[in-house]
Formats: sequence, structure tokens, C-alpha cells
Amino acid sequence: MSQVTEQNTHSIEEDEIDLRELWQSIKDGRRVIYILTAFIVTLTLIYALKQPNVYQSEIILVPTQSESSLGGLGGLGGLAAMAGVSIGGGAMTPDVAFDALLKNYDFMKNFVVKHDIVAHYEDVNLDQNYVFALGFRGIYDFLSSKPDYTEKDMEERVYDTVEMVVNNFSISSDKKTSLVTITYSDFDRNYPPQMINLFLKDASNYLVGNSLRNIDGKLKYFETEFAKADSIEIRQSLSATISKILEQKVVLKSKEYYECDPLTTPSVAYIKDKIKPKRGLILVVSFVTSIILGIFLVFFLQFIRSDKNEEKLQTT
Repeated sequence: MSQVTEQNTHSIEEDEIDLRELWQSIKDGRRVIYILTAFIVTLTLIYALKQPNVYQSEIILVPTQSESSLGGLGGLGGLAAMAGVSIGGGAMTPDVAFDALLKNYDFMKNFVVKHDIVAHYEDVNLDQNYVFALGFRGIYDFLSSKPDYTEKDMEERVYDTVEMVVNNFSISSDKKTSLVTITYSDFDRNYPPQMINLFLKDASNYLVGNSLRNIDGKLKYFETEFAKADSIEIRQSLSATISKILEQKVVLKSKEYYECDPLTTPSVAYIKDKIKPKRGLILVVSFVTSIILGIFLVFFLQFIRSDKNEEKLQTT
């Protein structure tokens, strides 16, 4: 029993000695830690001050339920399905539709080319509207250089612009309220509202155009069936169906945006209302990380010195 107690006491003493040695190593190498921390934090501060503020604008849309959904037509629905005609009941929600177009390269390419967005982002004076921390842009102007876009062909420049625009957009839907939120972020706080309005207009025109073509196909089918029907009951049912389809067409045309109404409009963000960079957080993370790296560097240097000392003792 006494041997076990002595072993435990000995191990505790060794741990205390190790901790004291580690703390002494840190104290001895504190100058290395100070220098490394100051160096890394300084570089991080320069990086943080070089980054312009990023601003975001948003629009909130209220989806509208189509009352003229033809999913409850019973036998007529089955008849249309057998004929290969879709009569609704599974309409795509606006957020899914807009997001699908946002991820469609052909649509976004046409969007970028149509509105000359490539020229906008390649404008040499584009950064004049950027906002920096404390209003100081000296570091940005000193470190930044104007890219030479002539090195790339137009197809590649369009592709790069499409990728950037898609990444700047965000489309989400609240599961409880079904409200759709579309946001766009950019260094120039005046540009996001324009992009949101342009995208919604083009996307809505595209989606409404597709829907109207489908509706015209439905009308043609049911009008043909109405002309062939010889039963008064069937003609009445077909007439009611045609009325619902026409109602769906009118409602679709009456909306400013595809299957939804605007709850809010996109506006220019307030100059202090940036979404990033989080300069304070960046500096805190940099400070803590640099201290940890400094401690590891001190231990590494101490390890190298101890190895060299052991080699010298062995040679002597």
C-alpha cells in the first residue's frame, strides 16, 4: 500500500515538474510569441482594412394559392391525363421555380448578356462606390491592381460573371409562413436592388410565358372535347373546367411576379448596415490563433535545442 502511495506521489511530482517546465519554456520564449502574434495580427489588420464592406438588399414575396387548381376534376382529370394533357394540381412553388432558373446556366447567361452585367463588373471605376472601415481606402488602393480582362475571351468572362452573380443571390422560403425571401449581396450597396428587380422581372416573364403556353394547351384540349360532347352534363362540366382555366390565365397575368405578390421592396442598404467582413471577429480569431501558434513554435524550438544538447552530451 505504501508503494502505491509513493508511486502516486512521484507521478504527481513529475506532472508538477512538467507543467513548471512548460510554463518556464513559455516564459523564456515569450519574445517569440510576442513577435509572431504582432506579425500575424498586423497582417490580419491590413487584410481586414483592405476588404470593402459587403451590403445586401432583399425582397419578401407572398406566394398566392391558385384557386383555379384543377386537381379536383375527377373523371375529367383522368380523361385529360389519358390524353397526355396536364391540368395542374402540382404547381411549382415560386421559390423552387426562381431557384431552378437561378441554377440554370443558359437562363443566367442570357440574363447576364441581356443586361450587360459583364461590363458593369469590369468597369474600371466600379470600386469608387465601395465603403471601407473608418472611411479609409488607402490600403485597398495601394494593394489592389486593375485586372486585365482582355486576357480572357468573352465566353469565359460571361461564365465568371454568371458564377459570381449566382453566388451573390440567395433564395429561401419560410416553412411556417411560406414567405419567399430573395437577397443579393455586393460591394456596391446601390446595385443589389437593381439586380433583384431585374432577375425577378426576367424570371417571372419566363415562368409566366411557360405557364401560359401550358394553359393554352389545356384550353385547346377542353374546347375540342366540348365541341365533341353530346351530353348536356358533360358539356356543363367541360364549360366549368374551361372557365377555371381561363380564370387561372387571368390570375397569372394579373400578378407582378410569378405566383406571388411583393410584401416588401428591395432598397439600398444603410451605409452602416454591412453583412461582412466581420473585422472584429477576424482580429480576435487571428490574435488567439497567433498565440497558440507562438506557443507551439516555442515548444518546437525548445525540442530542437534539447535534441542538440543531447547530441553534444553524447559526443562528449
